[in-house]
Amino acid sequence: MVAVDPLDLIDLDTYPIHNNNDAGSSELLDNVRSQLADDGCAVLRGFTRAKILPVLVAEADSVSGKGHRSFDRTNVYFSKDDSTLPPDHPKRRFYNRSNSFIPADNFGSGSAIRAIYKWPVFRTFVQQALQEERFFPYTDPLADVIINMAEDGDGFPWHFDTSNFTVTLAIQNS
Repeated sequence: MVAVDPLDLIDLDTYPIHNNNDAGSSELLDNVRSQLADDGCAVLRGFTRAKILPVLVAEADSVSGKGHRSFDRTNVYFSKDDSTLPPDHPKRRFYNRSNSFIPADNFGSGSAIRAIYKWPVFRTFVQQALQEERFFPYTDPLADVIINMAEDGDGFPWHFDTSNFTVTLAIQNS
């Protein structure tokens, strides 16, 4: 696989994350920070260039058979039922969870997904958006860049995560 240039992947005209001194970059950060403060997440529609979406989908499809499938009933804490709590307590609400986790070792140096993740400019943008003084990207060689694949009928309910922040690139292949 040929190495991918992040400059070809991200719509830098709409999202000038590469130019910290640009008024547009400052406005973008203000917008993202406002979304994070209001909703706990920020949505950047069209962040990746439209022409790159087929590349990202093809990359995901090419490794879809390497997913580790999981089926379970779980609550948002991934804990067991606690019958000492009232029936309507969040720890007693269980949901079907089924998906496939495609580990990071399937995405080499030519990976478009990995190119975005490893790009120092992207990391700086995320750090600035989160207003964190220090920022350490996840370095687990099996989980730094992953795909959670959900097929028809699968569900991946909201849950508390093990990291302070999660950056998600959501792509729907319909």
